[in-house]
Amino acid sequence: MTTPLEYANQYRSLTVGFSDGPVTISIDQYLQGRHGTKAKPLTPWTNEADHLIDASVADFQKQKKKDPSFQLTVSVNGQPAGIDNESLLRRILHYAFEGKGSPEDCQVGAQLAVLQGRTTKANLQNYCNQNMGLDCTGFVGNYLWYVTGAGSWPDKMPGEDEGSNAEIDAILLNETSPLSDVDLITPSKTYVFGLLDPSNRHIVAKDGAEHAHIVISEPNKFTKNSFIFNSFGGFTTGNLDGQGNSVYDHTGLICVESTSKKGLIDSWYAIVPVMGKGGKKQLELPHHPGFKVFSVFRGSKGEWLTFTIGSI
Repeated sequence: MTTPLEYANQYRSLTVGFSDGPVTISIDQYLQGRHGTKAKPLTPWTNEADHLIDASVADFQKQKKKDPSFQLTVSVNGQPAGIDNESLLRRILHYAFEGKGSPEDCQVGAQLAVLQGRTTKANLQNYCNQNMGLDCTGFVGNYLWYVTGAGSWPDKMPGEDEGSNAEIDAILLNETSPLSDVDLITPSKTYVFGLLDPSNRHIVAKDGAEHAHIVISEPNKFTKNSFIFNSFGGFTTGNLDGQGNSVYDHTGLICVESTSKKGLIDSWYAIVPVMGKGGKKQLELPHHPGFKVFSVFRGSKGEWLTFTIGSI
């Protein structure tokens, strides 16, 4: 089965097909979608996305009017693929430009950008850097939908509350088994991390008044307690969490995420249980038995945050 890091590499080395030969690009920028809250609106997609979608849909409608059986043929993963209805075309392009796209969605979006004359093959990477990318659920949600789930492209793409569009608490609570003890981590398993609110009482479902984040680990990239000085790229033992734990000498996993200012990145995460008063019992999420609270050092950002963790 494709691993999270292998899936990330599909975005990082994406082949976009054209009649005169393919071009390889990388979709590795961080991009949040159109939806947010009044208090904390997310970065909207660019006006370019609207222009491309409008032009692509208008051409599709024109061809359908001439021939009701018309299918838009695109190249996906080196093979021709047919898009036979307007709503499917819109969904593919929306996902590609909202930070929610699968590698297939992104291939179609990039391909149509050139075919519609919005950019050139030579400038395609720069175009994608400016207009396309992934947010955290865009990456993890697509992996869970298409790799470990039953989704298939394009006939079983995620709906509004599924896959890359799902809320983070729903993913953790409905699609994973809680990790109850750091000593139970199995190197061959894959783990999903959901960021907790400041009180450590609930998983933040989506960005709003509180920051939300989701991360997935790479199987068989594991260390029990062998971190040594500089293994986190220069972070020192002065980086302490709220319990006084240093960065080093803890269980660690390589994790993959799409995160602001870094984009699609993999790095070591160090994991420590958060203990309650008296230090005898690990904190647990209220109303969600088994989902424990962990202090986690993110190598990607050089910071401690609290997450709950589940396995898939």
